[in-house]
Amino acid sequence: MKRTFPLAEFLVEVTGQEVEIILGLHDFERHAPQRVVISVQVLTADLTGDAGGFMDYDAIVAHIRSYAGQRIETQEELILAIHSYVSGLPHVARARVSSRKPDIFNDVDWVGLSYPARSLFT
Repeated sequence: MKRTFPLAEFLVEVTGQEVEIILGLHDFERHAPQRVVISVQVLTADLTGDAGGFMDYDAIVAHIRSYAGQRIETQEELILAIHSYVSGLPHVARARVSSRKPDIFNDVDWVGLSYPARSLFT
C-alpha cells in the first residue's frame, strides 16, 4: 500500500559534512585547505512523499562537495552562498546553514557560525 503525506512538513538535516576548503583571513589560512564541517537544516513544505514530492538532499550534499579546494574568504560568504542555493530548491520553506572550523585553534573545539542566527522553529 502506497502511503502519501499530503502537504506534509518535514525537517531534513544534512549534518557534519566535511570538506577541505581554503577558508579564512588569517595568513596561515590563506594557503592550504582546512577541514570545514557544514550542516544544513531544511524545513520543507508541500511534500507528498512520492517520486515528485520529496526533498532532494543529494543535491545539497553535492553542492557542499563542490566547494572542495576552493578559496573563500569568510565563513559568512560560504554559508550565505550555500543558504542561497538550498533556499532555491523545490519544497524548501526555510533553511539554516552552519559551518565549523574545528582545526583553527588548538585550545578551541571549533569556531563557527549559523545563518540565520535563529532556529527554524522560532
